[in-house]
Amino acid sequence: MNAAELKANEQLNDWVEQDLNVGGAAAPRLPYPDGTFDAVLCSLSVDYLTRPREVFAEVARVLRPGGAVHIVFGDRLFITKAVALWTGKDAVEHAYTVASYLHYASAALGSPEVAVLRDGQDGKDPLYAVRAVRKA
Repeated sequence: MNAAELKANEQLNDWVEQDLNVGGAAAPRLPYPDGTFDAVLCSLSVDYLTRPREVFAEVARVLRPGGAVHIVFGDRLFITKAVALWTGKDAVEHAYTVASYLHYASAALGSPEVAVLRDGQDGKDPLYAVRAVRKA
């Protein structure tokens, strides 16, 4: 989302516009102290991250113990923007990839869990989630 969209969202009491794919040799850094959040949601954008392990290590850092990260994805994407690892794969491979991102991002995260939120059998787009909880 861009700054104008974030600013217009009356549900938010805080927001930051940040490109997590920029930074050169420096790892992406979220502008929050350790253990700030009970939950972090990455919705329909994991397929565009060029440094997902580093991004999710940061997510683990800003989660409180017992807090969860939820990564939601479907089968639609901008093919010219998605990372090569994502393109040409099916839902099972995407779920395995996202679970691997979380597993290797931080020892502070528990085992990833995969959920099928909508299987697409009803003609609507399929939707999946991978979740991990920060250990105490």
